[in-house]
Formats: sequence, C-alpha cells, structure tokens
Amino acid sequence: MAENSRAVLTDAAMMRAMAHPLRMRIVGSLRLDGPATAAILARRLSTDSGQTSHHLRLLARHGFVVEAPEQGRGAHGRERWWKAAHQSTLWADEAGAEDAAAVNRAARAVYDQLIDQFHAEAVHERWSPEWNRAVASSDYTIRTTPAGLERLRERIVEAIREADAPEPGAETVVVIVHAYPRRAQK
Repeated sequence: MAENSRAVLTDAAMMRAMAHPLRMRIVGSLRLDGPATAAILARRLSTDSGQTSHHLRLLARHGFVVEAPEQGRGAHGRERWWKAAHQSTLWADEAGAEDAAAVNRAARAVYDQLIDQFHAEAVHERWSPEWNRAVASSDYTIRTTPAGLERLRERIVEAIREADAPEPGAETVVVIVHAYPRRAQK
C-alpha cells in the first residue's frame, strides 16, 4: 500500500460497495492490523469467514483490497491473504446524495463500535489511567461560513498530522471529526 494513497469514492457503485459497516471494518482492519485471510479477519471482527470472504471479493472487485501473495499460501497452499489497497478513503456528499448518506451511516456505525470498544476495554482496566484521562468526546457550537468551516477543518487536519509522532508508549489513536451546519428547529 502506497503511503498517503487514497481511494476516492466517485461513483454510485463504489459508494454502495463501501456503504456497509462490515466492509468498512474489514478495510480498516487490513489498514491498521495488517494483511489477513478471511479466517483471520473473522476472528478479528467477531464474524464468520464466509461473510468476510464474500465481502472481501466485493471489496476487491471495486479496488479497495488486493491480494497479498507476499504473505504466502499457508501450510496447505490454500490460504488467500488480503491487504488494503489504499491508506484512506474519501467521499463527498455531492457524489450522489443518497449513496453518500448510506456511506456516512455505515461510517458512523463503525465509529460508534470503535468508541464502544474503547469504553468496554477501559471498564476492564485494559488502558492505563493516563490513556483514560487523555481520551475525549465533546461538542462545540460555533458560527461560521462554509469558507470558515473549510479553514477550521484544514487546521484540525494539520494539528492531527503534527500530533502523529510515534515514540515510546505511543498507541494507534483514531481521531473522528464531524462538522455539520445546523439550522434552528422551530
């Protein structure tokens, strides 16, 4: 996978392929946890290998995953290894409002699972007190223009890139940012 490579969802077929929480989780696992077979993914994601195989084939058809022959074929020469084809996936609402809404719903479901997983692990003291203090969920209400929101988003991305500095004790952190206008309800 090329560093900083991106899949850009530009058509309805690509969006529909990605608009499924398990498919998003498969691609995310391959990106974060590394190449895997359908059986390994099934264990990672608490599902079955039949489902992961089906979704891997569909993801491959749309170019989100590719085979990883460098991983080998296993002891019996039959294992099929997969890896993510891109480092990130981007989509825009104007690519097709209905399809973009489906992708956004699937993404929010995956984000919710990530947050729930952290909190479940924290309850069982699998994270240090330092990590528990460092995590955050919050909301802020501002008044701005579309251009102002774009500038804010660019500054947030810049801050995220600056914070990405692997050092001793570093863990993978998923930063989820949402910024949407809201009109007053009457």
